[in-house]
Amino acid sequence: MVTGEVSEARRNAVGLGSGACHALGLMVLAITEWVRADLKDATSLASHAYLKDMLRFAADLADEDWYKTAVDLYDKVSFGQPRAALWAAVFMALVVRLNRHGPEEVQQALSWVTAAYCLLATLALMPYLAVPGAGVILLLALSGGLVHVATR
Repeated sequence: MVTGEVSEARRNAVGLGSGACHALGLMVLAITEWVRADLKDATSLASHAYLKDMLRFAADLADEDWYKTAVDLYDKVSFGQPRAALWAAVFMALVVRLNRHGPEEVQQALSWVTAAYCLLATLALMPYLAVPGAGVILLLALSGGLVHVATR
């Protein structure tokens, strides 16, 4: 391999497909952490208008079989620690993207496992997407930009 040339395994590890999933995971992580911090400091839950939108979205999704399956699977693969697992998945995705000299096959496997987990987390935590409203597009763009910048 010529210096500077990227192998097929590395291209697969940091490609557009996994990158989109990693960006979704980063976005959902940021939203859920913001909500968590906001509610922790809340004096009155009634003052948080976004909660109505979240609850309405969650109620709409609750009757969907695919959503129930995604939430159940998310709970099972998180080993009871969904917040920690999402942090770990996003962190590992960024480590893989930043470390261009690591073992390529291992990084490719880590990249796709974290991409799958980030996608599953996004599906299971969809009600949180109601929090920023249309701003979710901006958050996704920022997350995608960060994932792109982290990719070496």
